[in-house]
Amino acid sequence: MCLTIQNPIAVKMIPCSKCGADMPELRFTQYGYDFCVNCSTVGTKRGIPVQFGSGDHTWTDVVIMEEDEYLKHTEQDDILNSNKLNPTTPEVQSYDDDERNLQGPFRIINNSSIEE
Repeated sequence: MCLTIQNPIAVKMIPCSKCGADMPELRFTQYGYDFCVNCSTVGTKRGIPVQFGSGDHTWTDVVIMEEDEYLKHTEQDDILNSNKLNPTTPEVQSYDDDERNLQGPFRIINNSSIEE
């Protein structure tokens, strides 16, 4: 089944102020845009949740940013998280006898010398 339009609505076209291509006049008269959709600078927006405040006065809000800002943020966030998971300088533990505390917070008592 093929659908054809018998009486198309005539739309008055005007030139785009940026590229010169045809665009509907209603875009300018009703919405105030003097440029076509293809010349629009509005891109994809992204949001990230961010926690503000401290103590009992905290709240979470959404920060809206452009696509390139979001990609830069997530790239930096990935780098920070990968450094936390795989640190470049590992912890060095010293096993020198004088620095080790084998007893911990408790004192070990040898009860084998006590007679029962």
